[in-house]
Amino acid sequence: MNRKIVLGSVLSSAVLLGGCLGEPPVEERFTLLEIVDAGPTDAGQFTIGSGTPVTMNARITYRELLTGFLVAELRASGTLTADDTGLEVEDDHEAKARDVDLILRNSVAVGTDTVPITGWDHLVQEVSFSFSGGNVTPTAADSSSAAANANAAAISASGLFLVLYFSDNVEEVELASGEEIEVVTPVFSDERDILSTGLEIVPAPQE
Repeated sequence: MNRKIVLGSVLSSAVLLGGCLGEPPVEERFTLLEIVDAGPTDAGQFTIGSGTPVTMNARITYRELLTGFLVAELRASGTLTADDTGLEVEDDHEAKARDVDLILRNSVAVGTDTVPITGWDHLVQEVSFSFSGGNVTPTAADSSSAAANANAAAISASGLFLVLYFSDNVEEVELASGEEIEVVTPVFSDERDILSTGLEIVPAPQE
C-alpha cells in the first residue's frame, strides 16, 4: 500500500476522533464553586429584617492559579424571584453562574462572610462560612441614606438568594458611626472563568 495513503488515513482518523471527542465540559475547564450544604433554606426559618444565623459549607475546584476571596452572601431582591432563575438545576453550572451574575446585579446584600483563598490548577479546597443574615450593611462609609433605602428594599424583597462567588477586592471601611464593615467587589462569571453558584430561598411573609 502507498505509504502516503496510509499516513493520510491515519491523520484523517485523528482529526475525526478529535472532533468527536470535543473539548471537556465547562466545569473541567473553569474554576468551579459548589455549595455542599447551607442553611436556613426554607421560608419557615428565615425572616428578612432580623438577624438569622446562616451557615454554608462550600467547595472550590481550581482550574488556574487564583488568589482572592470566596464570598458567601445572602442577597435580597425586589425585582427577582425564584421563577427568574434556574439555580435548582443541579448539572448546568454555566447557567447557574449566569443566574448568580443576574442576582448580584439586581439585589442588595443582607449578610456576608469572606474567606481568603489561594490555589492552583486541580486543587480542591473545602471552605466553611457563618454569618448573621437579614440586616443590610451599608456599602459606603458616608451613605446612611443609601443604607436606609437598601434596608427598605430588602424588607420588601420578593426574592431571597444565598450565593457563593469570587472576589479579588475586599476592603475594610469605617463608617461614620465607627463601625467597620467589609466592602466586597464581585468578580462576575462573564468577566473571568469562574463558575459561581447559589440557592433560592423564599423569605417568610412579613407580619
